[in-house]
Amino acid sequence: MSRSKSNKARHVTLRVTQNEREELIKRAAGRSLSDYIRGRILSKQTRAPLQLLERETIRQLSKISDLLTDYSQHVGTHPTLKRREIIEFFGVLEHELHTVRFSILKGEAGDGNC
Repeated sequence: MSRSKSNKARHVTLRVTQNEREELIKRAAGRSLSDYIRGRILSKQTRAPLQLLERETIRQLSKISDLLTDYSQHVGTHPTLKRREIIEFFGVLEHELHTVRFSILKGEAGDGNC
């Protein structure tokens, strides 16, 4: 199915000097120039690019999600799990969640972008 013509991306050319381009890149602060200019001209809210800390936090949350998925499959196929195994799993999960929490706290104390 093809996109309707009204939603199809169109090109707009903007000519700027090298100094103006450098200023735009500086103001874009890591966003693409298209995203930054679109946001400024059309008054759309744009999200700043993910910072290193945010990417690391997302990676850690993904790891926790994988742990939960693996564990739930394990529980489904092994109904005779021992209490010790369950406690060990939740200890690992708690450790991972504390790691994420401290990452977030470090980000708040550092640059305020988290």
